[in-house]
Amino acid sequence: MSSQPSKQPQEIIEAIMDRLDERVLKRLIDEPVDKAVQNFKYENKEQIDHRQIQKILSGFAAHIYKEGLKSSLTQDDFLPFTISLLDRYYQGNFSNGFTAAILDAANGKEEDVKIVLQRMAEIIKTTEREKYISGIFKTNIDISDWHLRCRIAEFLLARYEPHLIPALQKYPPAQLVDEIPYLLSIIISNTFTLQQTIDSL
Repeated sequence: MSSQPSKQPQEIIEAIMDRLDERVLKRLIDEPVDKAVQNFKYENKEQIDHRQIQKILSGFAAHIYKEGLKSSLTQDDFLPFTISLLDRYYQGNFSNGFTAAILDAANGKEEDVKIVLQRMAEIIKTTEREKYISGIFKTNIDISDWHLRCRIAEFLLARYEPHLIPALQKYPPAQLVDEIPYLLSIIISNTFTLQQTIDSL
Protein backbone atom coordinates (compact mmCIF):
# COMPACT_ATOMS: atom_id res chain seq x y z
CA MET A 1 0.00 0.00 0.00
CA SER A 2 1.18 3.50 -0.72
CA SER A 3 -0.20 5.14 2.41
CA GLN A 4 2.45 5.66 5.04
CA PRO A 5 1.94 5.07 8.76
CA SER A 6 3.50 8.46 9.51
CA LYS A 7 0.81 10.31 7.61
CA GLN A 8 -1.87 12.01 9.64
CA PRO A 9 -5.59 11.64 8.84
CA GLN A 10 -5.82 15.26 7.71
CA GLU A 11 -2.98 14.80 5.20
CA ILE A 12 -4.56 11.65 3.81
CA ILE A 13 -8.02 13.20 3.49
CA GLU A 14 -6.67 16.35 1.85
CA ALA A 15 -4.72 14.26 -0.68
CA ILE A 16 -7.83 12.24 -1.51
CA MET A 17 -10.08 15.29 -1.78
CA ASP A 18 -7.62 17.04 -4.10
CA ARG A 19 -7.75 14.06 -6.46
CA LEU A 20 -11.53 13.77 -6.19
CA ASP A 21 -12.23 17.42 -6.84
CA GLU A 22 -15.22 17.66 -9.19
CA ARG A 23 -13.15 19.67 -11.68
CA VAL A 24 -10.62 16.84 -11.83
CA LEU A 25 -13.34 14.24 -12.40
CA LYS A 26 -14.89 16.33 -15.15
CA ARG A 27 -11.53 16.82 -16.88
CA LEU A 28 -10.49 13.17 -16.67
CA ILE A 29 -13.83 11.49 -17.37
CA ASP A 30 -16.85 13.64 -18.24
CA GLU A 31 -15.28 15.91 -20.85
CA PRO A 32 -13.52 13.14 -22.85
CA VAL A 33 -16.74 11.09 -22.86
CA ASP A 34 -18.83 14.08 -23.98
CA LYS A 35 -16.37 14.86 -26.77
CA ALA A 36 -16.43 11.24 -27.96
CA VAL A 37 -20.25 11.27 -27.93
CA GLN A 38 -20.27 14.30 -30.23
CA ASN A 39 -17.84 12.62 -32.64
CA PHE A 40 -19.62 9.27 -32.83
CA LYS A 41 -21.12 8.48 -36.23
CA TYR A 42 -23.42 5.64 -37.17
CA GLU A 43 -25.64 4.71 -40.08
CA ASN A 44 -29.16 5.85 -39.35
CA LYS A 45 -31.94 3.87 -41.01
CA GLU A 46 -35.68 4.22 -40.67
CA GLN A 47 -36.01 0.53 -39.95
CA ILE A 48 -33.30 -1.21 -37.96
CA ASP A 49 -33.32 -4.70 -36.51
CA HIS A 50 -31.89 -5.82 -33.19
CA ARG A 51 -28.58 -6.88 -34.75
CA GLN A 52 -28.05 -3.42 -36.20
CA ILE A 53 -28.92 -1.85 -32.85
CA GLN A 54 -26.44 -4.17 -31.13
CA LYS A 55 -23.79 -3.05 -33.62
CA ILE A 56 -24.54 0.63 -32.93
CA LEU A 57 -24.44 0.17 -29.14
CA SER A 58 -21.25 -1.90 -29.08
CA GLY A 59 -19.63 0.46 -31.60
CA PHE A 60 -20.58 3.37 -29.37
CA ALA A 61 -19.02 1.71 -26.30
CA ALA A 62 -15.84 0.94 -28.25
CA HIS A 63 -15.67 4.53 -29.51
CA ILE A 64 -16.11 6.01 -26.02
CA TYR A 65 -13.43 3.83 -24.44
CA LYS A 66 -10.89 3.92 -27.25
CA GLU A 67 -11.26 7.48 -28.55
CA GLY A 68 -12.63 9.27 -25.50
CA LEU A 69 -11.12 7.64 -22.44
CA LYS A 70 -8.05 6.24 -24.25
CA SER A 71 -8.70 3.02 -22.39
CA SER A 72 -6.44 0.00 -22.51
CA LEU A 73 -9.45 -2.27 -23.13
CA THR A 74 -8.17 -4.44 -25.95
CA GLN A 75 -11.15 -6.63 -26.80
CA ASP A 76 -12.02 -6.65 -30.49
CA ASP A 77 -15.68 -7.40 -29.86
CA PHE A 78 -17.28 -4.89 -27.51
CA LEU A 79 -20.69 -6.55 -27.65
CA PRO A 80 -20.22 -8.81 -24.57
CA PHE A 81 -18.87 -5.82 -22.63
CA THR A 82 -21.80 -3.66 -23.77
CA ILE A 83 -24.35 -6.32 -22.84
CA SER A 84 -22.82 -6.68 -19.36
CA LEU A 85 -22.70 -2.90 -18.85
CA LEU A 86 -26.31 -2.35 -19.89
CA ASP A 87 -27.62 -5.38 -18.03
CA ARG A 88 -26.18 -3.96 -14.83
CA TYR A 89 -27.02 -0.28 -15.20
CA TYR A 90 -29.45 0.58 -18.00
CA GLN A 91 -32.86 1.84 -16.88
CA GLY A 92 -35.22 2.01 -19.81
CA ASN A 93 -38.65 3.43 -20.51
CA PHE A 94 -40.51 0.25 -19.54
CA SER A 95 -37.81 -2.17 -18.40
CA ASN A 96 -34.13 -2.38 -17.52
CA GLY A 97 -31.00 -3.97 -18.96
CA PHE A 98 -29.61 -4.67 -22.41
CA THR A 99 -32.92 -5.92 -23.83
CA ALA A 100 -34.62 -2.72 -22.64
CA ALA A 101 -31.99 -0.62 -24.46
CA ILE A 102 -32.65 -2.59 -27.66
CA LEU A 103 -36.41 -2.08 -27.32
CA ASP A 104 -36.03 1.65 -26.57
CA ALA A 105 -34.09 2.11 -29.81
CA ALA A 106 -36.03 -0.44 -31.87
CA ASN A 107 -38.35 1.87 -33.79
CA GLY A 108 -35.34 3.36 -35.51
CA LYS A 109 -36.18 7.00 -34.84
CA GLU A 110 -32.94 8.90 -34.59
CA GLU A 111 -34.07 10.70 -31.41
CA ASP A 112 -34.78 7.39 -29.65
CA VAL A 113 -31.37 6.00 -30.59
CA LYS A 114 -29.72 9.20 -29.37
CA ILE A 115 -31.52 8.94 -26.02
CA VAL A 116 -30.25 5.37 -25.54
CA LEU A 117 -26.71 6.44 -26.46
CA GLN A 118 -26.88 9.39 -24.07
CA ARG A 119 -28.00 7.07 -21.27
CA MET A 120 -25.08 4.80 -22.11
CA ALA A 121 -22.70 7.75 -21.94
CA GLU A 122 -23.97 8.65 -18.46
CA ILE A 123 -23.59 5.02 -17.36
CA ILE A 124 -20.00 4.99 -18.59
CA LYS A 125 -19.25 8.26 -16.79
CA THR A 126 -20.70 6.91 -13.56
CA THR A 127 -18.90 3.56 -13.70
CA GLU A 128 -15.58 5.16 -14.65
CA ARG A 129 -15.91 7.67 -11.81
CA GLU A 130 -16.59 4.80 -9.41
CA LYS A 131 -13.48 2.96 -10.61
CA TYR A 132 -11.34 6.08 -10.34
CA ILE A 133 -12.64 6.94 -6.87
CA SER A 134 -12.13 3.36 -5.67
CA GLY A 135 -8.55 3.44 -6.93
CA ILE A 136 -7.85 6.73 -5.13
CA PHE A 137 -9.13 5.32 -1.83
CA LYS A 138 -7.15 2.10 -2.18
CA THR A 139 -3.89 3.89 -2.96
CA ASN A 140 -4.23 6.43 -0.14
CA ILE A 141 -5.75 4.44 2.72
CA ASP A 142 -4.09 1.29 4.03
CA ILE A 143 -7.11 -0.94 4.61
CA SER A 144 -5.00 -3.25 6.78
CA ASP A 145 -4.39 -0.44 9.30
CA TRP A 146 -7.61 -0.49 11.35
CA HIS A 147 -6.35 2.10 13.85
CA LEU A 148 -5.48 4.56 11.10
CA ARG A 149 -8.93 4.12 9.56
CA CYS A 150 -10.49 4.78 12.98
CA ARG A 151 -8.53 8.01 13.23
CA ILE A 152 -9.60 8.99 9.70
CA ALA A 153 -13.26 8.32 10.52
CA GLU A 154 -12.90 10.32 13.73
CA PHE A 155 -11.35 13.21 11.81
CA LEU A 156 -14.15 13.19 9.21
CA LEU A 157 -16.86 13.19 11.88
CA ALA A 158 -15.25 16.10 13.72
CA ARG A 159 -14.18 18.20 10.75
CA TYR A 160 -17.17 17.77 8.44
CA GLU A 161 -20.04 17.34 10.89
CA PRO A 162 -22.29 19.92 9.10
CA HIS A 163 -22.04 17.91 5.86
CA LEU A 164 -23.22 14.65 7.43
CA ILE A 165 -26.74 13.61 8.28
CA PRO A 166 -27.48 13.29 12.03
CA ALA A 167 -27.88 9.50 11.73
CA LEU A 168 -24.21 9.20 10.73
CA GLN A 169 -22.99 11.64 13.37
CA LYS A 170 -24.20 9.41 16.21
CA TYR A 171 -22.00 6.45 15.20
CA PRO A 172 -18.62 5.98 16.91
CA PRO A 173 -15.66 6.17 14.50
CA ALA A 174 -14.87 2.46 14.96
CA GLN A 175 -18.19 1.56 13.37
CA LEU A 176 -17.54 3.74 10.33
CA VAL A 177 -14.10 2.52 9.26
CA ASP A 178 -15.57 0.61 6.32
CA GLU A 179 -17.75 3.58 5.33
CA ILE A 180 -14.96 6.11 4.80
CA PRO A 181 -15.41 6.17 0.97
CA TYR A 182 -19.15 6.69 1.47
CA LEU A 183 -18.58 9.48 4.04
CA LEU A 184 -16.11 11.18 1.73
CA SER A 185 -18.43 10.97 -1.27
CA ILE A 186 -21.17 12.71 0.76
CA ILE A 187 -18.76 15.39 1.97
CA ILE A 188 -17.33 16.02 -1.50
CA SER A 189 -20.79 16.16 -3.09
CA ASN A 190 -22.12 18.58 -0.47
CA THR A 191 -19.00 20.74 -0.64
CA PHE A 192 -19.28 20.96 -4.43
CA THR A 193 -22.99 21.84 -4.24
CA LEU A 194 -22.26 24.56 -1.68
CA GLN A 195 -19.47 25.96 -3.85
CA GLN A 196 -21.76 26.03 -6.90
CA THR A 197 -24.33 27.96 -4.87
CA ILE A 198 -21.73 30.48 -3.72
CA ASP A 199 -20.38 30.89 -7.26
CA SER A 200 -23.88 31.57 -8.62
CA LEU A 201 -24.57 34.42 -6.15
